[in-house]
Amino acid sequence: MKNKIDRPKIFMDLVKDNYVVTRLEDDIRMPASVIKFIEWNKNGVGGKVHNEPAVGRSIVLDPTGPGNYMWLTTEITEIISENKFKTKNSTYTIHKI
Repeated sequence: MKNKIDRPKIFMDLVKDNYVVTRLEDDIRMPASVIKFIEWNKNGVGGKVHNEPAVGRSIVLDPTGPGNYMWLTTEITEIISENKFKTKNSTYTIHKI
């Protein structure tokens, strides 16, 4: 466990932020009020937006419209548990606050 000096700071809006998403490789933590999962078509264009994760979908934080979001992952390659996902590049956990 890191000591208090080494811990990253998370600036959250306690009124609207409902989740914390952590990228495990570098311990980057991102607060989010909404989390969705984008389905991609065969041409790599985003299509349907879902509330549930699935292999092949990307995690998107705080989407507000096409192309507007706080964070977008590469596609999920493995669902490890209910709140832990492996993507093409990283491993993420999602925790509800």
